[in-house]
Amino acid sequence: MTGEVLLLGDYELDLGSIQRELSSRKVRKVLIQLPEGLKRYYPKLAEYLRERFQVEVYLDAGPTYGSCLLDSGRVGEYDLVLHVGHDPYPLATYPTKILFLDLEYTSTNLGKLLENAEKALRGVGVGRLAIVTTNQHKKLSKLIKEGLEERGFTVEVGPLLVLGCYIPGGLGEVDAVLVVSGGRFHSLGVGLAVGRGRVFRVDPYTGVVEDVAGEVYKLLKVRLEKMRRAVDARSWGLVVGVAGQYRPALIAALKELLERRGLSYYIYVAPVLNIEVLRNIDSPGIEAYVVTSCPRIAIDDLHYFEKPVLTPSEAMVVLREGALTSYPRDFLPSMR
Repeated sequence: MTGEVLLLGDYELDLGSIQRELSSRKVRKVLIQLPEGLKRYYPKLAEYLRERFQVEVYLDAGPTYGSCLLDSGRVGEYDLVLHVGHDPYPLATYPTKILFLDLEYTSTNLGKLLENAEKALRGVGVGRLAIVTTNQHKKLSKLIKEGLEERGFTVEVGPLLVLGCYIPGGLGEVDAVLVVSGGRFHSLGVGLAVGRGRVFRVDPYTGVVEDVAGEVYKLLKVRLEKMRRAVDARSWGLVVGVAGQYRPALIAALKELLERRGLSYYIYVAPVLNIEVLRNIDSPGIEAYVVTSCPRIAIDDLHYFEKPVLTPSEAMVVLREGALTSYPRDFLPSMR
């Protein structure tokens, strides 16, 4: 830490690692990647780099949903890539030219957030906690941990990082998991993965602290219905991702299960997958799909598709058992 930071709206970017990297190596062309919703701050960061280091700056206008989609081939022509606001995806490898940078949100009302958290937790009588968070709230999560411990709670796990579909283990042994993140995406993913106990979303932007059990239950009903409909499918589409979302061992395991049961399948490669892409490739002969890239695409983006679209874990339960037995708790895409 150098103490020098660049403010990008309500976010703070520590410049120490950028300064060290650009001072220690010959760099001419730099590519900046900012998360969705923060790309409007490109000019400010670009101006800083040009004035301080006289480098040629390129701004990535493509989607930057997470480090799992950071394609090494795409960044090959640059001397340095600044990937801001995401940690490295644990199941991927990256060239040394990619520098991952934290982006810390600084406008949270910590007192209000702790007050709301204490009220919500005492209301259901929980005391042993785990805390997980995203890149933008690392410092805040440590302060939340300290504040809750001062109020008599025991934080046994964390703060740990959750990266999209990558949920850290060891969260099911406490009374409640606090997910420090904006919106509902990460809290619902943790709720599906944990399966028991309480999961609270702790929103640093709004100060809201609430139990997401009801929403998780609704999601489970939808997912179980998708699995039930896929039980009798005879022809499957395997949708394969790219970069860090390409998992050949997982694809091989699904192929083996399909072949063992005498089912047909077709493999599609999709760098980007949404409802329009799936409808474009859909064929009357295919009865169910499995998304092997990001499991949250099936859950969040394709749940209303006319045919069942499953996560790999859901598909494996259906294909191994030949029937709907239970909902899988393994959301960690660990198979390479």
